[in-house]
This record gives sequence, C-alpha cells and structure tokens, in this order.
Amino acid sequence: MDDADRLPEDPTELERLLMRGASTIRWVEAAERLVLQVDNLRDWLIKNHFLRMHMSASGPYAATDFAEAFAAACEILRGGSSALEASGLSRSSFSVLGVAANLCGRVQNSLRHSVHEIDDHDAQAVALAVLYAMGYMDATVDVNGNEVDGWRPNSSAYEGRLSQS
Repeated sequence: MDDADRLPEDPTELERLLMRGASTIRWVEAAERLVLQVDNLRDWLIKNHFLRMHMSASGPYAATDFAEAFAAACEILRGGSSALEASGLSRSSFSVLGVAANLCGRVQNSLRHSVHEIDDHDAQAVALAVLYAMGYMDATVDVNGNEVDGWRPNSSAYEGRLSQS
C-alpha cells in the first residue's frame, strides 16, 4: 500500500477527507459522519478496506464503499450473531451500517428493520445523521427527553395510549 493510500490516523483529518469525498451531498455527509461516531464500525470499515483513500484532480479524499461493506456484513451475519461479533461488529453497529448505507442511497434497506437493534449511544448518532441528511444540520438529539428520572414525554404518551385500550 502506497503512503498516499493510507488513511490518516487523526480523526479530524479523516473527517475532513471524508467530507471532501462527500462533496457537499448532505445525505452522503450524514452517512460518513455517522460511521465515524461508532468506533467499532469505523474500525471495522478501515480494517476491511471499505473506507479508502482516493485521488482526484483537486487532491486526496476518502470515501466509504457502503454497498460493498453492507453486503459483506450481511454475509457475515448469515453465520449468526457470534460470527458478527467475531468480525468486530456488534448488532448495533451492523444496524448503524444499514442506516448509513441507506442514507447515502447505496442500499435500499428499510430503516424499520434496522432500528430495533441500535443501542442508546448509537441511536443518538443515527437520529443526528437522519436530521443532518434532512437538512437540519444544527439539530440536537436528547435521547432521554430532557428527563433525569422517570417517564420521558414519548413513553408517558405511549403508556397513556396503552391504558386507554
């Protein structure tokens, strides 16, 4: 591997190169930013060469091959959850990969099939990525509904609906 093909170890530089590769297409930017936030997914993509350096006339950039990565992860998952874990991916990070691949249009995988496996930490990153892709680039997500203890606004409403049925 040539030095020019090596991904930078500095996360800020890697993000800069990924954003250059996304070329202001916000849903691709959202997908690339999302995988950077999920450590074991980012590491898995790099280790398996799905996140690579490229060269254009304007200089180097980085990009993730989401379709290839998602296909490979699906193949691994056919061996079961233990095979997925052995590859370095958790069920949550696999689901995040599905969301990212879907966001940038590389696969058509229903978000509904992915979200139930996503853990609390990754859920916040996914929600931010979806908002970013929709153009709400300065949005924030509070997975606890601004509550420290007790019921959150949505869970209170859900419980209320259940009690009325």
